Amino acid sequence: MDGFIDIGWCEGVLSDGRPFRVEMWAQDQVSCLTIFFSTLGLEAIDQQGIRALVEREGLVSFRDDATTFCSAAKWVDHSGHELWSVNIVVGAERDIYVRDTVPIYRYSNAEEPHTLFDQR
Repeated sequence: MDGFIDIGWCEGVLSDGRPFRVEMWAQDQVSCLTIFFSTLGLEAIDQQGIRALVEREGLVSFRDDATTFCSAAKWVDHSGHELWSVNIVVGAERDIYVRDTVPIYRYSNAEEPHTLFDQR
């Protein structure tokens, strides 16, 4: 994709023990977060339920309902695990749509791992 920029990442564990990964990226003057976590036990959750979950877990808070852009889709990773991929628009141009997010760590150019779960 032209103009696609990886900004940073965050990882942690939700209150039910489920690990999550957040990736922040931008394209065409729009910045986004994508949050990944297992669908196990959450297979039937709807879009409003996903939004409530990411807010309740403190992954993101939104400024207001009128400018909340949050959508989720199921995705299967390279090891065959089904995940939720939750996409959130953080901002576009000069507008900011979220109040707060988890901390975002920059990607390093060194050979440091881009995960907290790497056991090197």
